[in-house]
This record gives sequence, C-alpha cells and structure tokens, in this order.
Amino acid sequence: MIPSGTVTTISRIKKTIDVLRRKNSQKQQEFERTIYSKTLVSSNSELEAFVLENNLVVYRTALDFQVYVVASNIENEMIVSSVLLAFYSALSLLTGGIMEKHVLLEHFDVCMLAFDELIDDGVILEIDPDSIYQRVSLHEFQSDALGADNPLAQAFATAREQLSKNLLR
Repeated sequence: MIPSGTVTTISRIKKTIDVLRRKNSQKQQEFERTIYSKTLVSSNSELEAFVLENNLVVYRTALDFQVYVVASNIENEMIVSSVLLAFYSALSLLTGGIMEKHVLLEHFDVCMLAFDELIDDGVILEIDPDSIYQRVSLHEFQSDALGADNPLAQAFATAREQLSKNLLR
C-alpha cells in the first residue's frame, strides 16, 4: 500500500510538470511566431540566417512555404546551412522539383522520412541529398510492398490528413 503523503506528492509533481509543459509550449509557440514574423517579408529564395534568443535560425523561402533549421548560436553556421540545403534538396528530389506546400503535404510521409535520414536526436547523419533520396525511396518501396495494412503507413496518412486540414485553411 502506498502512503497517502506519497500520492499527494506525486500529484503535486504531475501538476508542476503539466504547468511547465504548458509554459514551454507557450514559449515555443511564441518563438515560432517571432521567427515567422521576421521571415514573412522575405521573398528571396536563397539561404538567409539570423540570431534570435541565442538561437541560430537558417531558412530558405520556397514558393508558398519556408524551411527552417534552428540551432544553438554556438553552432557553426556553415554546418547548419549544409543541413538545410541537404533537406531542401532532398525534398526537391523527392517531389520531382515541385516545391509547393500542397505537394509536400501530399508526400508528408516521405518528407518525414527524409528528415529522419538527415538528423537523429540532434545528430547529423547525412548531408548528401542523393543519399537521402535513395534511402527514402527504398523505405517507400518497402512500405508499398507491405501494403495498406502497414500501421506506419496508416499513421502517416492520418498525420497528412490532419496537417492538410490545419495548413490549408
């Protein structure tokens, strides 16, 4: 039997964690809004970078969306830029060069696989867009072979539908 004081302590800890999560979520949303507002007027399709709240933000604007990489401001700007270029180029290869929001949403699962091949838990795995493209194409081929009963394919389809609803409003 668990002493009643322990349950109360656990309850207080859970409430504290919930409050911290909400605060961090609000800070994250505010940070993202600030980045978006600073980059909204940019029509340049080249890489651009700036520092915001001790973070290095590197981004590239496409036709109707932006791709961002955010890192600590102590990171090497050239490496962070290389990550962005690799991701952008891999997406371009995977979408047949059509870099529009609706195309990326239609291929959301492939975009997430490309990101997964590029970075894992903050560690850069690959920056060659052709290698990323080949690995993602292999995953796509394997999932097509498994069919629609694949739970991962179903999860990606659900995520794509929800993102499409939210982003295309």
